[in-house]
Order: sequence, then structure tokens, then C-alpha cells
Amino acid sequence: MNYIEQYRDLRDKTMTPEKYESAKQDYFAFYIGRPLSYWLTIPFLKTSLTPNQVSYISIIPIFIGFLLMTFFESKSMLMLGWFMFFLWNLLDGVDGNLARYRKQFSKDGSVIDAMAGYASMAFTFLSAGVAASNYDNLSLESKYFIILGALSSISLIFPRLVMHKYINSVGTDTASESVKDKKTFSPLKILALNLTSITGLPQVFLFIAILTTTLDYLTVIYFVINIAIMFASLHSLLRKK
Repeated sequence: MNYIEQYRDLRDKTMTPEKYESAKQDYFAFYIGRPLSYWLTIPFLKTSLTPNQVSYISIIPIFIGFLLMTFFESKSMLMLGWFMFFLWNLLDGVDGNLARYRKQFSKDGSVIDAMAGYASMAFTFLSAGVAASNYDNLSLESKYFIILGALSSISLIFPRLVMHKYINSVGTDTASESVKDKKTFSPLKILALNLTSITGLPQVFLFIAILTTTLDYLTVIYFVINIAIMFASLHSLLRKK
């Protein structure tokens, strides 16, 4: 089986119709990240690494990316930091591909995968804020970009924690499904998903912001977007009937 045939076999065996309907709403992740993850998965199929081990490995580039964007100011090093976050994005697809292709599932697999995802949410916008503050490291005002980046990251994670607690306490109902089930998203929710999905457009905009030296603008804009969507998500989940 050549590389093209392996790619098609992997794609066909790991993308169920139900998953397709949900995944296709996140455009960049579905049309760019996922196809690339199939290519990256093929070498892993020749190893004995388990999906959980790949999930653990995927956390390493996140911390490397954070350190690069925190302690270096050159555009080349910032781009390398971005690539580390993008590498996590691809590896985030590899672990799931391996699990579904090999039918190698475990009870803690989704927990480890979520842990890696939360790590990326925690450090992507924080890294952007720290890098933005380094544009003018003599300015006291520039340090506020670190705070905005941190709050932006927190606002991504917080609604998910509330939703998981809601499901554990109340159970799955119309309110939780409206926040969780991507297949039922309205056009406005699909736009919000694409703007904030850590495997989606934020990676594109981060890449552009590094190239154009506009991480300060990116940090402020995403602070506003993430805070607004956080409150909208919480309202949708917790509003009284």
C-alpha cells in the first residue's frame, strides 16, 4: 500500500458520518489541519506508540512554543514558537486517528486528549500577550498585554469547565446540547466556533500577527472576542427556562 492509498484508507476508517457532520463546522481544522494530520499519522502507524502516548507527546510542543514566545523577540523565533503550537494541532488529530484506526480506545483517552487541549488554550493567547508586551519592554503599559492574554485564555477554558460540571450535575439536556453539539449550531455559533476554536482560525491569525508585528492588536481583539463569547455561552447554558 503506497502513501496515497494509506492516506485514503486512514481517512475512510477514521471519519464516521457522525463525526464528519460535527467536525466540518470548524473550517480550518477540518479542511487544513485534519488532512495534514492524516499524513502525519501514517509514520505513527509503523510504531508501537499508543494514542495516549501521542497525546502526552503533543503537550511538549505547547510548552516549547510558550517558552520561545516568552523569552525570544526575533520574528524567526516567534515563528518557531507558532510552529510548535501548530505541531500540537496536528498531533491532536494524530492521537484520535490512531485510536479509531486501530480501535485502540481507553477510558482515560479523552481525558488526556482534553488535558492537552486545555494546555493549548491556556498558553496560546498568553504567549501572544507576552510576546506583544516584548514589543516595547520598557513601557509599563505594555505589561497589560500579558494580563489581557491571560484573561483571554481563561475565558476560553472557563465555560467548558462550567459545562462539564453542568452535565455531571444536571445531565445532558437542551441547554447543554445547544452549547456542545456542533451539528446543531446556528450560523452565528459557527462563526464563534471558527473564531475561537484553538485548532482553527486563531492559529491562522496568530501566524499573520507574528509576520506583521501586530500581536498587540491580536491580543486586544481576541480578549474582547473571547470574553464576549464566554458570557454568551454561559448565558445559553444557565439561562432559566
